[in-house]
Amino acid sequence: MKLTAATRFQSLWRRNLIAGAGDDSSAIYQRLLAGYKQKDRHYHSLRHIEHCLGMFEQCKSLLQKPDSVELAIWMHDVILEPGRRDNEARSAQLYLELSAGAQREEMRRLIERLIMATLHDGTSLDDADSFYMVDIDLSSFGLPWKEFLRDSLDLRAENPYLCDADYYLNQTGFQRSLLARPRFYLSDFFFERLEQQARANLARYFEYLESH
Repeated sequence: MKLTAATRFQSLWRRNLIAGAGDDSSAIYQRLLAGYKQKDRHYHSLRHIEHCLGMFEQCKSLLQKPDSVELAIWMHDVILEPGRRDNEARSAQLYLELSAGAQREEMRRLIERLIMATLHDGTSLDDADSFYMVDIDLSSFGLPWKEFLRDSLDLRAENPYLCDADYYLNQTGFQRSLLARPRFYLSDFFFERLEQQARANLARYFEYLESH
């Protein structure tokens, strides 16, 4: 039987509690839902988390600390305020607050670092699991074209305060920085499966923008 999202998260949280810690997994899950179901979310919604969890399942056996990666996936976009550059840091801080006294300190600091790796600025990439975390977060670039375009339009909808010129200047600048890397995907697993599609999608996307 497939687990519901709530059951999956609560089971993950509970099995990583330290001895004597209270079980707040239900309340924490509701806090996550409150974030991911905000009405101004279009791309960074529960659908994105579910997509990332699907990618996680495909590479789970290759991870050193799969529970830490999965918790980082659940937490990495819980706080999102368009225009702010510290959303990842604030999401990591919320996780640290929620997990204080409940999970091992080593695990807490690893999850904090995995969340911060999704800034995609090249920092916090200290081990193989960090590479997988980054690749999972970017895996939607390697979806079939129609799904990739849907996600791109949803991302645009999350930034209504920017005019098209400013938004696409920022967005394509980020995308071109990813393309300039020797490998779009850092892990062999995602490189072999999604690299070609991701690069083809972005080439087509740049042409799409020029024609619209």
